[in-house]
Amino acid sequence: MTKWLLGLALVASVMALFLSSAPGTTRAGVPTPTAAPMLIPPISIDNQLAPAYTGCGNGVIAPVVNADYEQQVVELVNAQRALQSLPPYKRVTPLDQAARYHATDMAQDNYFDHNSYDWVNGSLVQVCAWSSRISSYYSGWQYLAENIAAGYSSPENVMDGWMNSSGHRANILSANNWEIGVGYYQGGGDYWVYWVQDFGRRTGIYPLVIANEAASTSSRNVPIYIYGSWQDMRLQNDSGAWTAWQTFQSSFNWTLGCGAGDRTVTAQLRSGSTVVTSTDSISLTAGSAPALTNVPDAIAFLYSVADQKLTPVSSQVTPTDSSGCTALTWTLATQGTWFTATPTSGTTPASFFITPTGFVTGTTATYTGAVTVTVTSPVGVAGSPHRTDLTLLVVDSIKSVYLPIVLR
Repeated sequence: MTKWLLGLALVASVMALFLSSAPGTTRAGVPTPTAAPMLIPPISIDNQLAPAYTGCGNGVIAPVVNADYEQQVVELVNAQRALQSLPPYKRVTPLDQAARYHATDMAQDNYFDHNSYDWVNGSLVQVCAWSSRISSYYSGWQYLAENIAAGYSSPENVMDGWMNSSGHRANILSANNWEIGVGYYQGGGDYWVYWVQDFGRRTGIYPLVIANEAASTSSRNVPIYIYGSWQDMRLQNDSGAWTAWQTFQSSFNWTLGCGAGDRTVTAQLRSGSTVVTSTDSISLTAGSAPALTNVPDAIAFLYSVADQKLTPVSSQVTPTDSSGCTALTWTLATQGTWFTATPTSGTTPASFFITPTGFVTGTTATYTGAVTVTVTSPVGVAGSPHRTDLTLLVVDSIKSVYLPIVLR
């Protein structure tokens, strides 16, 4: 039978609530594992020797055993928060490190508790409280909380366990905490697999979260959430130009910078003379391939002999790149002598103008022609060349019809 355990801890300011007991007792009817006094032998992960950890963390960096599992837990947490209309947690390295150290330490010393234990003279001895261990990585906090679990085989399974326990669920759905870290370890202890979630909120830190803290996105258009209450904000993609200052919004959609790879969004947040900076990054997996757009398939003109009026007098066309990331150099080819198209070349966002000029104004007739836009640089752009068919109708007169609007 598969063995599993859950545990949680919560602290707000200087108050602490422990909802798990010391090793060797029972939690929710499930016996805590006990083991003969021994040190778990060192293991090797990615050719890095992992020691049997002692003490309270103190900045020791445990190896990453399964980065994908840890990220999945973060995304599952934020999915649950979204269902409750709560903002997403921001994943931060200090909480990751605190959680990962504890998952590793529990497995290697074969215990299950929020507090940290070492083997001393054949007995497990508490060496520090869980909040002290987290504080050695994550300083300046206002709120802390922690969920632990053991024996669960996947991110989905451990999240089901936590969400079906009121105390663990409360930590996941807390409005007090703004940041999260996740630790996963496989390879030791009675339960073999250990999970830790650490939550917190720090004084003076106002997280910016891209796309609910997803690791990657295939779209440049992403949701952003910023914590805090501010008067104004301005934003920046990567190392580009800042936007103008604008009224603060905690939640809005944003367009990432161009090109596949890591994309960073930075916000400056301002209230009175106080200005803080917040940033987040995400991997953009799909590069934005350039494509010629915003060139119509057809344009029609109409000339009234009686009124001596041309509608429209001219038509403006502004070729664009659909990705918004590439300057397209284009040229024009024309078919027909009754109009001009100028200029005959340009680079986005330049426009060209089509103007009927060489037609007979006193005789009804139909004129046809075309303009073809071809992108010359870069080569091979989708949508190029693009033909726009032109029509000019010369008519005796234009009759206007007016229809009343009747509201009932």
